[in-house]
Order: sequence, then C-alpha cells, then structure tokens
Amino acid sequence: MSEELEEIEEVEIDAVEALRAESDERLRLAQFYKAEFENFKKRNADAVNKAYVDGKEVAVLQILPIGDSLQEALRTCEHDREGIEVLIRKFAQILGGLGVEEIVSIGQPFDPAVHHAIAVEEGEAPDIVIAEFQKGYKMGGKLLRAAMVKVSK
Repeated sequence: MSEELEEIEEVEIDAVEALRAESDERLRLAQFYKAEFENFKKRNADAVNKAYVDGKEVAVLQILPIGDSLQEALRTCEHDREGIEVLIRKFAQILGGLGVEEIVSIGQPFDPAVHHAIAVEEGEAPDIVIAEFQKGYKMGGKLLRAAMVKVSK
C-alpha cells in the first residue's frame, strides 16, 4: 500500500507542478497582453490628438479668409467702421480661443520663416517689415500662414 501512496503522491506532485507551470505561463501571457494594451492606448491617444489638431488646423485655414475680408472691408469702408471693428475683434477672440496667434509683422525684422515678401521699398533701415497686406498666423508653434508683407531695402 505504501508503494501505491508514493505513486499517487508522485502523480499529484506532477499534476501540481504541471498546474503551476500552466499558471505561470498564463500569468506571463496576461502581463504581456496588459503591456501591449497599455502601449496601444498610448499610441491611440497620440493618434486621436494628432487627428484633432490636424482637423482644427484645416478648419482655421478655411475661416481665415473671413478675417481677410473683414480687414479689407475696414480699409475700404467709409461708414460703420465701428461695426466692422467689433466683428474683427470677435473674430480675433475666436481664433485666440482656438490657440491661433497672429504674427506681429510691422516694424519687425523680416523673417522668411513667417513672412512672405511681396513688395520692397526704400526705407530707413534695411530688412524691416513696413507694411502688411495679409496677416500671418501660427497655431501651437506651427505656421499656418505666412504674413504677406512689404519690406524695406
């Protein structure tokens, strides 16, 4: 009978070791898939954020001509300038709320990274922006549109 008990004990020990090995393997797989899922979530969050930023840029680029038209209306308007100025301020507030920054150009040194020179004129100091024909904008440090300017030579 003792041989039978020893044999049963060995079978039980083998079974326990097999279960332990299987359990360790399942734990290893669970940890692996958990890490994979965490990496997936990070990649997905980055992709979602990039898609949001890209979409916002596209939308802003499509509404910038409205601001250009308002600026042109202000330049050519003889009446109700105050109403147009209110619209321009509101437009600037909306852009600011979207993280869009106007590029300050007039009186600044010409910077080809943010300015597009379309005219040159004699001036007191060379390479200074003396007029702005169309505003330039940045969003999140990225250039959306270069300012169209006149530069002194």
